[in-house]
Amino acid sequence: LEIPVVLDPNTAHFNLKFSEELSCVQYSSKKLLPNNPERLVSRISVLGATGFTSGKHSWTVDVGQGKDWYIGVALDSIQRKNTIFLSPAEGFWVIGLSNGDSLWAQTTPRSKLPMKAKPNRITVELDYERGKVVFINAADSTKIHTFKDKFTEKVFPYFSPGLCKDEIVLYCIKLRSKEQENKQFQTLF
Repeated sequence: LEIPVVLDPNTAHFNLKFSEELSCVQYSSKKLLPNNPERLVSRISVLGATGFTSGKHSWTVDVGQGKDWYIGVALDSIQRKNTIFLSPAEGFWVIGLSNGDSLWAQTTPRSKLPMKAKPNRITVELDYERGKVVFINAADSTKIHTFKDKFTEKVFPYFSPGLCKDEIVLYCIKLRSKEQENKQFQTLF
């Protein structure tokens, strides 16, 4: 089952703007928006509108020529108003590019990842039950990094385009959960 990725503007930092269909995000001038409880104010970022508590899910992000960005997943309970560090201890399983030439896994301490060439499109694969988040270079299907943990609450896709005016474009999200597979199997018989 494939549905489009949709960003949740209610979680977006004040300096982000979106495409009409809420599938592209980029840095922009500050907007006057309500400081609602969901809004992320400590980092220039946004969450996906759909969170997950089970199943396998994947989405592909076109980071283009962006020089500073972070993508991955975040817990629903992350700190949204206070300064935070992007790490699993804080509820983030993300990788990021710094200065256009250094790729990092946001661990504690963060880990530099090998990079032959800067990836332009990255697929994020979430396996909720196994606690895995895998990042894959969509150009050649090579694995960039894998996080292994245990999820106990809803997780959301996480996106931060950095301070660059280049868009981060989200492609499709493929949803597959055991409940859906079981229902499909039962309807066959």
